[in-house]
Parts: sequence; structure tokens; C-alpha cells
Amino acid sequence: MEFKRLDGGSKMIFIATILAIVSLFFNWIDAGIVALSGFQQQGYLLLILFIYPFMQVIKLKPVNKVIGLVCSILSIISILIFIMSKTVEIFGTTINVASTGMYLYLVASILLLIGVIRHTKKEEIVSAS
Repeated sequence: MEFKRLDGGSKMIFIATILAIVSLFFNWIDAGIVALSGFQQQGYLLLILFIYPFMQVIKLKPVNKVIGLVCSILSIISILIFIMSKTVEIFGTTINVASTGMYLYLVASILLLIGVIRHTKKEEIVSAS
């Protein structure tokens, strides 16, 4: 697979998946005295939603729009719920302890959605040439 031969949507899907994996190494929770990475927060479970679009890109096969959209929208909704669940009250003040990794994963999920929307089927690429 040559990266430069991929269409824009496929490149976005590929980059989004790499970003999602990298986000696991960042802090997902930072409460000052405690900081937890994506692995410690079991963020790797959310990567399941990236598998179908990523594997289709790697195999140079078209991504089914419906399945791709469902995966990416579920990923966005899941991380937003995860971020909102990290709101806690400390000494009478409500704070959100979600950190960089979660927001990077959110960006990756949005990029995945855009990539799935922009992804061009192989037949469309051949006919356009």
C-alpha cells in the first residue's frame, strides 16, 4: 500500500486511526495528584470502532458508507459520554478531569467521520481517470 496513492478520505481514515492509537499514550485523566493514560482508562476498547474503516483502507477496498458512518458516529458519541462522565465535585467545585488524550481521541473520531464521508470507492477513482 502506497500512502500517496490513497484518496483523501482514505488518508484521513489512516491518520485518524494512528491518532487514536497515539492518544492512548497521553493522559486521559489528570486530577493533579493522579494522572491516568488511555490504557489505564481502557480507552483501547474504543479502538474497536476504528477497525472496520481502517482494515478496508489497508486492504484497498471501499468502505461501506453506512457501516463507516455508524462506527465513526458511535466513536464520537462514546468519547463524548466518556468525557462527560469524568466530571467530579471536589471541595464543592465541579471540575472535569478529562485530559489531552481524550480530546485527541475526539479529534481522531471526528477525522474518522470526515474520512468516511470523503472516502471514494475504488471504482469511482478508476472511472475518474
